[in-house]
Amino acid sequence: MKADFEGIAFSTPYEIAAVRPLRETSLKEREETLKKAHYNTELVPQDMVYVDLKSDSGVSSLITSQISAMMGVGPLEGAPELAREAHQELDSLSRRFRDLFGYPFVVPCTQGRAAEKIWTKLHVREGTVVPGNMLFPSTRFHIDSNGGKFVDVISEQAYDLFSDDPFKGNVDVAKLEAVVKENGPQKVSCVYVELCVNSCGGHPVSVGNLKEVKALLQQHQIPLFLDASRILENSYLVQQREEGYRDRPVGEIVREICSYSDACTLSAMKDFLVRQGGFIGTRDEKSFQGANIQAFLEGAQLSGPALAALEVSLHELSRSDQYATNRVEQVGYLWKMLAETGAPVLRPPGGHGVFIDAKKFLPALSAESHPAEALAAFLYSVSGIRATKGPPLTPDQTARGIDLLRLAVPAHRYGQGHMDDVAKAILYTLSHKDEIKGLKKLEIAGRARFEPPLFTLED
Repeated sequence: MKADFEGIAFSTPYEIAAVRPLRETSLKEREETLKKAHYNTELVPQDMVYVDLKSDSGVSSLITSQISAMMGVGPLEGAPELAREAHQELDSLSRRFRDLFGYPFVVPCTQGRAAEKIWTKLHVREGTVVPGNMLFPSTRFHIDSNGGKFVDVISEQAYDLFSDDPFKGNVDVAKLEAVVKENGPQKVSCVYVELCVNSCGGHPVSVGNLKEVKALLQQHQIPLFLDASRILENSYLVQQREEGYRDRPVGEIVREICSYSDACTLSAMKDFLVRQGGFIGTRDEKSFQGANIQAFLEGAQLSGPALAALEVSLHELSRSDQYATNRVEQVGYLWKMLAETGAPVLRPPGGHGVFIDAKKFLPALSAESHPAEALAAFLYSVSGIRATKGPPLTPDQTARGIDLLRLAVPAHRYGQGHMDDVAKAILYTLSHKDEIKGLKKLEIAGRARFEPPLFTLED
């Protein structure tokens, strides 16, 4: 062997330790299932799905050491309540979190929504505004529920679905400055920045943009908070796309991103391979104490085994760049197959899923015919693959007529063969798009507006 040969690199940083057998369904069975589900793929039973791309939240495959931790083979501890110092699993997890993210204070929560609820209750004042970059619907809801008003200051590039701008999640600093000037710093509770913005295709935020935002806010003493749920994906894309970061490890980039913020909330159910869990990380001890008590009062604390599973995950995933690389590049593999054959996928590839412009895919269908849902229904019927309409759009996206189908790829769950099957099914659907019928929404008295909508086929 040559002296500079270092061996053949591993393509996948994990092995499959357990499998869930799937029953192969027939076209007729899927058509009947779809009809019973009123043509909404969200309502299709799990046992009738082949590849499930509905969500990547809380559905990743577990690490074997996580399973051991969740079985409680260590000390028998319950939830930490308020005696944090005496709780071994919480102490271990907190140290691991501080090492990875750099915040001196941490409050683990049951999930990201719980972390947002607690944090916005402490920091969003009634009658104030909260600028942000096309924030996730739950974040916007919690801002509104505390009397604040969300103001979208995302870059205009986020609305250009097919440009190759590498950081479409960036905040438009000029827009942000105008909001601060118009309202006055005292009327801005905080600024929230989501990493790898879900609503616009999973696109990242650059470190340079965060530096600019932080510099502006420091002048006015306005805190900057992160939605860091997808910080590993964002950090990997920074490594690949932002000048000066190619040779920096992902973990180092994670810490630098966090260093420009005062606090973060995050769901650990996306990038951190757990079925339950979220965090609040902060630099302010007073806010930490308030959040800790609020988590206790609201029952948002994790059990001992759940804390242990999270600690294992943070340890395993922060040891090298392999996990983040495999996670994002699997999405890139699927994106490339679809892009090269003409499917109208949003450009460039995002961090956790592939997004399709449903209007461009089905130009013959009007918005009233629900093209994204119609596309998802046809895709499921021919393949058993479930995709769903992307996360709820912001008002600006709705006004621009944007309609997206999201193929969210869960971490550690599917192999290359599954991605090949998804690509094959999408391309079949593209070549048979003239067969896709629009959908008509059913209005049923007494059905809550938050429940998944029901449809029937258009005549």
